[in-house]
Amino acid sequence: MVETPLLLLDGVPPGNAILTERQVVEWSCEVPGGATARLTIDGVVLEPFLRPGETIWRWRWQVPAGAGEYEAHLTITSATTYSEWRDLIRVAPSLLDARRYAMLLSDLTRIAPALVHTLRGGRQAAGIIGPGHSDPAALLALLTGSATQRFITVLEQYLRRPPKHRLQPDRPHELGAWRERPDPARWRIPADAHPIPKTNWPNRIRPLRPRSDPAERGLHVAVAVLDRLIVAVQWLLLADMPSDTRTRLVAISGRLRTLRADIPVPQSSPSVLVSWVPRTREERIIMAYRRLIHRRLGAGWEPDLLTIPVREVARLYEVWCAAQVVLCLAQHPNWQLNAQSLCEDDLYLRLPTQRPLLSFTSTSGATVQLRYQPRYAPDSRPFCSLDHRVRIPDLALEIIPVQGQPSLILLDAKYRSDADELPASALDEGYSYLAGIGDGHGRRVVTAIALIFPSTGAPVTYPSGVTLLPLLPGEPLTVLRDWLVGWVGRVSV
Repeated sequence: MVETPLLLLDGVPPGNAILTERQVVEWSCEVPGGATARLTIDGVVLEPFLRPGETIWRWRWQVPAGAGEYEAHLTITSATTYSEWRDLIRVAPSLLDARRYAMLLSDLTRIAPALVHTLRGGRQAAGIIGPGHSDPAALLALLTGSATQRFITVLEQYLRRPPKHRLQPDRPHELGAWRERPDPARWRIPADAHPIPKTNWPNRIRPLRPRSDPAERGLHVAVAVLDRLIVAVQWLLLADMPSDTRTRLVAISGRLRTLRADIPVPQSSPSVLVSWVPRTREERIIMAYRRLIHRRLGAGWEPDLLTIPVREVARLYEVWCAAQVVLCLAQHPNWQLNAQSLCEDDLYLRLPTQRPLLSFTSTSGATVQLRYQPRYAPDSRPFCSLDHRVRIPDLALEIIPVQGQPSLILLDAKYRSDADELPASALDEGYSYLAGIGDGHGRRVVTAIALIFPSTGAPVTYPSGVTLLPLLPGEPLTVLRDWLVGWVGRVSV
């Protein structure tokens, strides 16, 4: 006999309850005498406790520090009966709730066309339709229409073909580094190799590894299209729509994600997209749909940045802060933008860490570079760590004036707040940047640092140069823009 037990959450049925991170709750259920109960949440068994004289089993559960959905599973077993209950428990972020998480995603997509237009000097239109500036009905019609269905069908047929590979030589390897003797038919001898004494083996070899055939670049193009479609569907699902339309969109999203999982290639690079020429009927259909979706979506962010899950909302907030800083600097009328690495020819916005995001010249002639997550090690130049630690702020403005010493202005996103105030631990990290980064002569070079955190209110600037800067989507960005312009102008004079 299988019955549904009555499980309570803090004394009431769970229903559609939404918990918050790190919250402590109590589960309870009345269990018949002689029976045993077992409650697991996401596979973790909770320890029960009973009060004397009661038949109610209780479990205390501290909600993990990660938003998302967790499966709760309760079983009650006795000699003659068996009861079971399952449900999904939703956990919302404790600092930025689910509504603000959606606002971060929406605001990132909203500013993408304007950011691309600014970075490319006004040469590229913002897009006929783009997330945040688009007509959701037109985009929904495209995703649920015949063109998308045909693209999915053609791509499923394309994936049924056996993959083509070519053996291409890899970089040279020392033969002694191999744990097992390689097959001589699967390697080549480099020109500078020398024979090992008393053997006929060379000391270095170039192994032949299977690489994707250039004719298979259509899969890379399909990956790029699928990633953009998945992001577009995720954006549309944030809006209100009829239940039947949402059901169709969820079904399409499932097919797209299944297709993406079946393609064993990473995200396409811009060079692959530019150089690929379709040869078969399926490839021509994929290319035609790519042009169609490109005209509809316009400019946008790299898919990895817009598929950050809600449990990693701190990283999403960091990306959003970086985008706002880039937009504030790029739109300044008195600074000449010399180079940028955020937007390539494919109109995807990225946040590379190896190159400066922006490089421009201020009115005083100073060179200013904006970097994302730069690494300041003890041996890096011209800026370095003044101790043994490697310091990685979120954003750094490296200023090289015409006369005077180079300096740094740092911005660090802190996804923490306590009663709309930044905790002392985050403030201590700001002072560690202020005192721990310098130049090769041991001089401190950090002039100012802004600790950006999710809150509202006025910024607070201390005499040390540390500023507590509250920033949220939907709020005016005048404070951030004034802080950036003021400090860069003051340092670069």
